Amino acid sequence: MYSSWMQQSFEAAYGKCAEITLAMAQACPELKRVRGHYICPIWGEREHWWLIDSTGLIIDPTAIQFPSKGHGEYIEWVEGTPEPTGICPNCGSYCYDNKSFCSDNCELAYMAYLRSI
Repeated sequence: MYSSWMQQSFEAAYGKCAEITLAMAQACPELKRVRGHYICPIWGEREHWWLIDSTGLIIDPTAIQFPSKGHGEYIEWVEGTPEPTGICPNCGSYCYDNKSFCSDNCELAYMAYLRSI
């Protein structure tokens, strides 16, 4: 049913998932937009938008932007859950509350690395 959207070549889809899913949800109001994270087996976790139908089936019109083409894990963001404010320069995990590192251990490890170079 949504094949015309899915067959479109969204070559410039990277970073456009919010925009494209909004347009698709307006054209197909039975779909629900979902915000969360997509865990790409190649790139790791990324912020993302996708849609779901009434049966819970994930419809991702911008899956082409990922090397895994949507064959990763979709994790819906739960309202009220803390949102990341940055990426830890030591390990690449998310940082919260405007902190520069995800943990004290990562900060210490990064400072030790900087002193060694």
